[in-house]
Amino acid sequence: MNNSEFSRVIIINFISALIVTLVACLFLDSFDLMDMMYVANIFGIYFLVVYGIEMLVQSGQIPNDYRRFIIALIFIVIFDLIFLYLIPLLFGADVFSAVNYFSMDLDGFKMNFIFNAKFYLAVFAIIMLYFNYKLFKIHE
Repeated sequence: MNNSEFSRVIIINFISALIVTLVACLFLDSFDLMDMMYVANIFGIYFLVVYGIEMLVQSGQIPNDYRRFIIALIFIVIFDLIFLYLIPLLFGADVFSAVNYFSMDLDGFKMNFIFNAKFYLAVFAIIMLYFNYKLFKIHE
């Protein structure tokens, strides 16, 4: 696979991941679950980072070493930025407005945690990196 084919594969993976995410968003929208629209991101990220990178590793374009994780991080950041910009444009400006709070009181020391869409996107990124690690160990 030469560089033009490599670029084409990456672009097709990004477009396919965006389509998967948009379908998941439409599914959530059909059930009036607009407050949980960030969940659709996990489907697109899985398709892009786990399936897409695994396909590139198997074709020999990406070596199965630390570069796999660097490329996964770059893909996740780019995809999340596109997701955070595109989904509010398509489904409304208040799509990511839902916020969950978690408060703990430990011997008078109060801790408040805010779980918003950006927090969940970071958690999804960590999960996808873990899946990549498991695939890395399989091919080792």
